[in-house]
Amino acid sequence: MNIKKSWPAAKVGSRVQGGSQDEHSKPRWCAYQAPYPEPKVEKPNLYYARLLMDDMAGTVSELTASAQYLYHHQVLYDSYPDVAELLECISIVEMTHMELLGETIIQLGGQPKLGVKTNRGMEWWRGDLVYYGYDICDMLSADIEAEMQAIINYNRHIEMIDDEYVKKLLNRIVMDEQHHLEAFKAKKQKYCCSHK
Repeated sequence: MNIKKSWPAAKVGSRVQGGSQDEHSKPRWCAYQAPYPEPKVEKPNLYYARLLMDDMAGTVSELTASAQYLYHHQVLYDSYPDVAELLECISIVEMTHMELLGETIIQLGGQPKLGVKTNRGMEWWRGDLVYYGYDICDMLSADIEAEMQAIINYNRHIEMIDDEYVKKLLNRIVMDEQHHLEAFKAKKQKYCCSHK
C-alpha cells in the first residue's frame, strides 16, 4: 500500500490525517525551520542505497546520534533540564532523518536495516557505538563531534551521489545538523567554558 506523506519542517509523525494538526505534527523547535523534501529518487541505485545505509545506521549515523542523545538526555535531566530538553528534541529530529533515509533507501532498491553492508557481510549496529560520557562537558563535546562528523559524511555523500532528489534531501538534513551543532556549542559555552 502506498501512503502519501507530507514532510514539513522537522515534523515527527508527519502523516497528517484529514488536514488536522496534532501535537506530534508541530515543527520541532530544535530543527532548522524549513520543510523536508519528499523522499524521492530518479531511479533505483543500490550503491546510493548503501551510502544512505551508512548515514542511517553506520558508526556515525542517525541511529547512533539518536541513541546517544537520548542517553545523555536521561542522565542529565535532573541537573541540567534545559540541556536534557534540547537533547531529547534533537534525538527525535534524528529519528525523523532515519525515517526519511529509510524511505529513500527503499526507493533506491535497498532495505533499510540497522547496519551496513561491508566486504565481510552485514555489520550490525551496536550499542557500544554510543559515547556514554562522564559529565555534561564531556557529553556535549562528544555530541558536538558527532554533529561535525555527520556533516562531513553527508557532504561527502552529496558529492558521490548523482541524483538530484537524494542530494536535495541530504542537503536539507545537513541544515538540521548544522543547527544542532550550534545549539550544542551554545550549551557548552554556557556550562563548560572556564575563564582563562
